[in-house]
Amino acid sequence: MAFPLDELFIERAEEELGVKFPESFRKKMMKLNGGGVEVSTDHYELHPFYDTSDKKRIKRTCNSIVHETRTAREYYRLPTNLIVIGNNGGGDVLVYKIEDSGNIDSTVYWFDHETEELVFAANDFSELKHNV
Repeated sequence: MAFPLDELFIERAEEELGVKFPESFRKKMMKLNGGGVEVSTDHYELHPFYDTSDKKRIKRTCNSIVHETRTAREYYRLPTNLIVIGNNGGGDVLVYKIEDSGNIDSTVYWFDHETEELVFAANDFSELKHNV
């Protein structure tokens, strides 16, 4: 279950990853930290931002964007210029790409774990169909 999120927790993740998330993604996650989106015919569960405000939220957000990104980079050869924001349960992950400047472009992609290809999903997070 997704909860509203204080912006502080997004800022902490941005600091840890050395990035700034696009505004449309930040706004959605502050409203509901998690949930899901549709990409073509596939469903992706969104990873939350780690929320330490109480025990229940700690338990529900331990699969955070920072944790999942680090795990994917270390164990699954995810390129270091990608930030994992969700997964489809079949091995593919929804990602943002870090540009050479260190900024995140608003374009959303999915990373095909079999071909290791980056595939366009949307020009902006707000274009994706959201599910709770």
